[in-house]
Amino acid sequence: MKRIATRKEMQAIDAYSIHEIGIPGMVLMEKASMALYEEVRRRFPDDCSRCLIVVEKGNNGGDGLALGRMLAEAGYPVDIYEIGAISGASESYLSQKSILEKMDIPVCEELPEEEYDVIIDGIFGVGLTREVTGIHREVIDKLNRKDAYRIAVDVPSGVDASTGKVLGTAFRADLTVTFGLSKIGLLLYPGASYAGQVIVRDIGFPKMAVDEVDPGAYTYEEGDQHLIPSRNPDSHKGTYGKVLIVAGSVNMAGAAYLSGKAAYRTGSGLVRIFTKEENRVILQTLLPEAILTTYTGLEDGVPALSEALDWADVIVFGPGIGRGENIEWFLHLLRENAKVPVVIDADGLNEISAMDHRGADFLNGFSAPVILTPHMMEMSRLCGCTVAELKEQRMAIGKEYARDNNLILVLKDSRTVITDGTERLYINTNGNSGMATGGSGDVLSGMIGGMLAAGMAPFDAAAMAVFIHGCCGDAAAEELSEACVMAEDLIRHLPQALRR
Repeated sequence: MKRIATRKEMQAIDAYSIHEIGIPGMVLMEKASMALYEEVRRRFPDDCSRCLIVVEKGNNGGDGLALGRMLAEAGYPVDIYEIGAISGASESYLSQKSILEKMDIPVCEELPEEEYDVIIDGIFGVGLTREVTGIHREVIDKLNRKDAYRIAVDVPSGVDASTGKVLGTAFRADLTVTFGLSKIGLLLYPGASYAGQVIVRDIGFPKMAVDEVDPGAYTYEEGDQHLIPSRNPDSHKGTYGKVLIVAGSVNMAGAAYLSGKAAYRTGSGLVRIFTKEENRVILQTLLPEAILTTYTGLEDGVPALSEALDWADVIVFGPGIGRGENIEWFLHLLRENAKVPVVIDADGLNEISAMDHRGADFLNGFSAPVILTPHMMEMSRLCGCTVAELKEQRMAIGKEYARDNNLILVLKDSRTVITDGTERLYINTNGNSGMATGGSGDVLSGMIGGMLAAGMAPFDAAAMAVFIHGCCGDAAAEELSEACVMAEDLIRHLPQALRR
């Protein structure tokens, strides 16, 4: 598990390390510069490679000055350009500049027009909050047009470290070397597309400082599968949970099948599918392991669903279930009777968004834990904003929505974000465009159900399911190519993705 910081959290970690623990800021700066130096040398071992370092007068610029000194000492031809439009300079920056002067390493006052192999952006660091304008915008745009390998120091200049928003313009890096912890703005789009490859380097922030600040965001990485509860050799099918999948309307049996099979493949002991009678034959053929409960209408559907809700340890509601009178009755029956964790997806979300107050009163009426899994369009209907507004403020909007409705929100996108309305935040970083295919969300809903059935807490189950879902997508894309991935390929790769 990797922790991820916002701008304020990273600044607080830095300040605590310096002022409370007593690590000199220049020591951290030298370590940061050495990390940058090593990454440059790794990619450009030939000391004939021409380097341009562009800085401003803050600590990020100080990192750039120290890097310039190290590269020059190693024999690289280096030009350092100081924009110098900011009137005040940090103490560490002035110290680094003084060292350069004593070593007769010049700092340019105009942007050189030379050709370079490597351009290093040390203009703004993690602290930028304002729009990039004037000379800074001109310089960044010129650097982006140059044909060179581009490296950003900590955060590409112009990217908001906390949100990934581009503040007018931004340096478009091939590589970002960031320090201590990764930053949220490097993972969320559009910032992620400006960061390029992101490498996190340890420069000596003590664990005590990180624990003191306690960043709320994290992501899973390869190897974190060990967090899934182990299976007990002295067990039976009831040990691993009973998952009820309420899914599938006429001509939509596939959603019920994909969700049910994913729940089984994730380890559920028993999966029961509540669906339309018309889906019986196809589901019994495709997934004979599932228990089927079918209905023709409300008259037989309501008592059958009531019994199934009492049976379940976990409920997944919505994949392919359709819209209309049946689902409205079933949703209210779900709210009144559910005593176990509930995952609501797809048509269930759309029906909720059509309720009065976009379902706020309905959602707050649950006594059981609720997980919603909307994609961006579904979420825009739930919260009454545009997709563009949602992408711009996904964390703030998602956090507020989860808090106001007392639920866990799995906001699906190229970077899926999970929030429960507190400071806790999961950001998923794996997966690929091949997962943008019909049925992918149905697979995820079943996987969340399976993780809940395994005994994981609701937030942890949602986060782990999203991570494993991404692992499946990456394995499928490696085998087939991203364009060829189908939802069933995700399920086929579940055994590989779940291996510890």
